[in-house]
Amino acid sequence: MNSLSTSLTLASASSARRMLLEDAGLHIRIRPVDLDEETLRKACTDAGLSLGKTAVSLAESKARQAASLAEKDELILAADQILDFKGAVFSKPAAISEAREQLLALRGGVHILRTAIVLWRGEKKLWEHLASPSLTMRSFSEAFLDAYLEEEGERILSCVGAYRLEGPGVHLFSSIEGSQDAILGLPRLPLLNELRRMGVLMS
Repeated sequence: MNSLSTSLTLASASSARRMLLEDAGLHIRIRPVDLDEETLRKACTDAGLSLGKTAVSLAESKARQAASLAEKDELILAADQILDFKGAVFSKPAAISEAREQLLALRGGVHILRTAIVLWRGEKKLWEHLASPSLTMRSFSEAFLDAYLEEEGERILSCVGAYRLEGPGVHLFSSIEGSQDAILGLPRLPLLNELRRMGVLMS
């Protein structure tokens, strides 16, 4: 397509990923998939995969399922993100009490967000990318934590690590290394570069 935009099928219901793509002027079809991510993650662990390779594998699984429901020429974009804290995985909290426990565990430490994206068409993976931004959470007080949880409420239950960096969650951190896009779940610059290399976007 010889233009500044293209049409992608996003295999995710993530509002943050959709916003990042639409803000870049891309036209998005939304085709969320329903996978048993915990079982898939365990299988990757049992196979000895690193957390980065596990994130890529889960993104591939999402893309493959979305492609099975799509037109054969649809360009599928899928992503996965794993919070890696000293080798331990933190998933989305199921309740505010669990979010509090997670944040207390992460407090004062450094964690890495293994953020994988893949492009897929038909039965073939066209491209993959893995970003690993590093975030240092400050030693906040429990009074601050209680105020933060009250303000954010159930919005953080859809967030790995129980924070929205684009919202009040930024107050949890003392330093961040890596792109904001990768932290939000979709590193755009590598994606746009690849779409141009493929001739999908104007170079």
